[in-house]
Amino acid sequence: MSSFGWSGNLRKAASQQKAIIVRIFLILAALTFSKVGAAQVYFNIQIDWAQNFEFLDGAALMPDGKVFLVGGEENYGPFHQTTLLVQMNDEGQLLWAKSFLPVGNASGNTSSMLQIGGEIIIEGNYSVPVANTSNFQIFLSKLDGTTGNLIWTKEFGQLNIADNAKRVIATTDGGFAMGGWAFPDNNLQRPKFLLLKTDSIGNLLFRKEFTTDSSKDHYAYSITETSDSGFLLIGFRSYYGPCLGCLLQEHKNDLVLIKTDATGNEQWAKVYPSDEWKQRLFYSLDLQPLPNGDFLMAGLKGYAVYQPGNAYVAKYFLARINALGEFVDSVTLDKNYYFFRINRLKAASDGNFWAFGAERDTITEGQTAVMMKITPALEVLWKREYRVSPPESTMHEVFYEGVEMPDHGFVLCGGAHGPLQDSTYANGWVIRVDSLGCLEPGCQLNSAIEDPPAAEQDIGISLSPNPTSGQATLALTHEGAVLLGVRVLDVQGRVVSDMQFLRAAGWREWVLDLGGEPAGVYVVWVRTSEGWATKKIIKQ
Repeated sequence: MSSFGWSGNLRKAASQQKAIIVRIFLILAALTFSKVGAAQVYFNIQIDWAQNFEFLDGAALMPDGKVFLVGGEENYGPFHQTTLLVQMNDEGQLLWAKSFLPVGNASGNTSSMLQIGGEIIIEGNYSVPVANTSNFQIFLSKLDGTTGNLIWTKEFGQLNIADNAKRVIATTDGGFAMGGWAFPDNNLQRPKFLLLKTDSIGNLLFRKEFTTDSSKDHYAYSITETSDSGFLLIGFRSYYGPCLGCLLQEHKNDLVLIKTDATGNEQWAKVYPSDEWKQRLFYSLDLQPLPNGDFLMAGLKGYAVYQPGNAYVAKYFLARINALGEFVDSVTLDKNYYFFRINRLKAASDGNFWAFGAERDTITEGQTAVMMKITPALEVLWKREYRVSPPESTMHEVFYEGVEMPDHGFVLCGGAHGPLQDSTYANGWVIRVDSLGCLEPGCQLNSAIEDPPAAEQDIGISLSPNPTSGQATLALTHEGAVLLGVRVLDVQGRVVSDMQFLRAAGWREWVLDLGGEPAGVYVVWVRTSEGWATKKIIKQ
């Protein structure tokens, strides 16, 4: 058993037995939810407010059934950031959108939000000009959830220290806590984890900074309250270190967890990995509490040497840690990605968890938005990918946040980067999916739960070259048909990829990339506006 507390063989066997039981229960729950609550309305909306660079990173379902969205916009010309507020109904109809300046005319952006009854709490960062530099500080604002009107705003920060908050949570005492980092402008000190605690109206109760090594940069990306009313901050530390067999030093990130008591005093700190581990980048961006007192954590592992000329690849990483920050179990997904991140974990109403973010396979490809459903036993029930840009685009789509709807479907928000309806670089992006992550009713979980659909008709599909050494082009030949989904499975039924396309984008071809997969036979399920089809392809 390793010094990291990773499960040994005996514990792993017991864990696997429990996981099987949990999986059966959660799969049945997922299927039940899908039958009683499949979304009847789906939508795809790009928010282009004042033709600026827009993104949406917060979503909440209000008591009246409307969706409240929060994000930011960057103005062209004199560079300036403002907060963007949007409200829509459950059918995707935009009710209103407005720009919001929480602190005078200061440039700033949001990082996270909360819904408390009919009100919205948003947290973000803004820039205060100090001499010839900018000093970043933090704001916390309460808004009316119906009109978006400001109720109050509080500001936090210290002169010559760039404070940055990434997540706000509501605490059991009725107040709020924020996690992020503090970076002195003097360049003599490195960034530290930052914890802010306020009362119910945003008055600051305490501000604390933490580091595990004063020579390394520390960045906290998530925070949660613990059962003893303390706080757990999670993120990473970044630095350059020696590389075995390298001429230069390499960039490294270590996973960092810091636990405090209710008054913000540090109780313990954990750093993973140690020098015995080979991965170069290892960190988490979010965690969620589990009913038994453990925590579910999502992050990444990077293995390639981070130097010019080396291909950077990384893998999805999921883990359960206990209340002492020790690893109980972990899963690393097989596939390597050039870039990926899980921006948010959220508890689902059926006992599972939603995860969403973005990924891409190579540096030359566009970024694909991703949504996964994960069990507390770290099993990925399904993983879906979404694209909206034109096929030739190498620009990016990403999900930052989402909210579960009453029918157990989801509204997801983020950004769609690329040539959309206008000439601006990015729009805010909102989609509505059903309880299985489908843009339109009809997609399924995966082959471990449901069999592939029978082909309905010859819908006119070509797949070439076949056999292939890596890539093959799938094209529709049926006039008027557009792609809705492409799923690739190996002969064991493992889902290699599961891509969904927005009908309005009009996709008629797609490049399958099997370059990272072993040689063998693969089954391609194709879903179009004209029906289903399946084809086999051989990877040499």
